[in-house]
Amino acid sequence: MLILHHLFFLPSSNPWFTSILGNRWGGIEFFISSVSKLCIPLFFFVSGYGIWQASRSDQHLWKSTFRRLRTIYTIYIVNVAVTVLLYFFVNGSWVLLSKKEAVKTFLGIDVAINGTWWFFIIYVELLLLTPLAVLFVRRFPWLFLLFLSTFVYLLSPESGFTVLANLIEKLNLSTIMYEHFPLNNLWLNQFYFFTGFCLATSGLFETALQGSIKKLFQPFLRRSIALTLISAIFFFRYYLIDISSVLGIFSKEGLDIFERTLIYSRADFILSPLLIYAIVLLFHRQRLRMLSFLGNQSAPIWLIHGTIIALILQPMKSIRPWSPFVFLLVLSLCVLYALAYSSAARWLRKQLR
Repeated sequence: MLILHHLFFLPSSNPWFTSILGNRWGGIEFFISSVSKLCIPLFFFVSGYGIWQASRSDQHLWKSTFRRLRTIYTIYIVNVAVTVLLYFFVNGSWVLLSKKEAVKTFLGIDVAINGTWWFFIIYVELLLLTPLAVLFVRRFPWLFLLFLSTFVYLLSPESGFTVLANLIEKLNLSTIMYEHFPLNNLWLNQFYFFTGFCLATSGLFETALQGSIKKLFQPFLRRSIALTLISAIFFFRYYLIDISSVLGIFSKEGLDIFERTLIYSRADFILSPLLIYAIVLLFHRQRLRMLSFLGNQSAPIWLIHGTIIALILQPMKSIRPWSPFVFLLVLSLCVLYALAYSSAARWLRKQLR
């Protein structure tokens, strides 16, 4: 979903690729790209859900957190180094122009050389908040944490609620909170994470899922409902602004692509859990080895995909490739990188034993 989103994101009357239908339309690709933006809330929701499951009985929360940080930073730092070297070999110049920029890039607080890394420092911040969140819900009801997360979400002007943002501006704190991307992006995306965290803590998501599986015991009926729900989620996500305009909620006139993206994101905290729910219904009791494989390699794939897209897109545009071919090429290169990283990591661990 992430690769599809970044490959075909911006609509064009004359797309750089040949459409899946063999023409210059590109509408299918843009639709898939648009709804694939759900990968961001999916990632944070699943992270929050899974981290609670892993931490609920953990008596060494900070030790576990620092182990996770060490793992993700190792993958990230290697990826940055590989990206810098790839750009040097392709373009003949270094993309990191100073020691200060290099340090900030390797820490994850400056992503100028690859904008798709913006999520990394947000994930780091959420990992650091995890022990505090676990300790909080061990003492207080999970609803209190969800309420606190909602309040933090409303601090972001991107939430559409401007009262708190205006108050922060009056207090002369907007420069600190809204002009530095590691903080500015935290207010919005932590909500997806803690939605998953709280639904895992409460058991509501698991209860609803297991209850549905029990009632929909016939595979055909269960899969039909799941496919209908997935189609409805994608349809609603793509036509959210048009539906809102028809209902008179707001006007879509004058909205650019980035304003539209912000509006879509306000529904994602509901749509992403629903999508996961539907996917589990669809594939219940099926062994999905390919998806499991991609999931195990997801971190290096996620981090390298932007670099690969940036390096191959320019030469690709001159030959107007078929869109499925471009997608499979990018995915294949990302998987090869992930396998190379995993093999090198395993070899290094053996040598250090």
